[in-house]
Amino acid sequence: MLPFQRKRNGVHLGLAEHERTLIGDLARQLVDMLQGGDQKDPALSRLLPDAYSGDDEAAAEFRRLTADDLTEAKVRNAETIITTLGQDRKAVLTPEAEQAWLRSLTDIRLTLGSRLAVTGEGFRPSTDPQVLLMRDIYDWLGYVQEALVRAIDR
Repeated sequence: MLPFQRKRNGVHLGLAEHERTLIGDLARQLVDMLQGGDQKDPALSRLLPDAYSGDDEAAAEFRRLTADDLTEAKVRNAETIITTLGQDRKAVLTPEAEQAWLRSLTDIRLTLGSRLAVTGEGFRPSTDPQVLLMRDIYDWLGYVQEALVRAIDR
């Protein structure tokens, strides 16, 4: 079954129960990190990057002016995922929810990518089962995101 399906009345979730649980857990972890995470966490730095590299003062001022609003928007997007997953399986995603899902899936993948130290060349070699599982989840979330984009575009 596809993660998202376009029907006459809009885009529907097609995720299996275990997939819904996983994405819900990841969205809750994202909210927790955004609301109380370690400010030195590389994943948080990836989600809220400096606007000015090489100018620490300008970067700090920009962050002071924008970080709260950006964080709140990211939390709202993740909360939209959590709320949507709790709705009736026949519920249709609103256009706003579709966009929130896309943005939050990106944030979740950026977080995982930061934890996995993904580069333009891919993953670092590993035989650690936890790392391999995180890679699989990272790749699967890319598939989920692509399925949503395709469903929206149909």
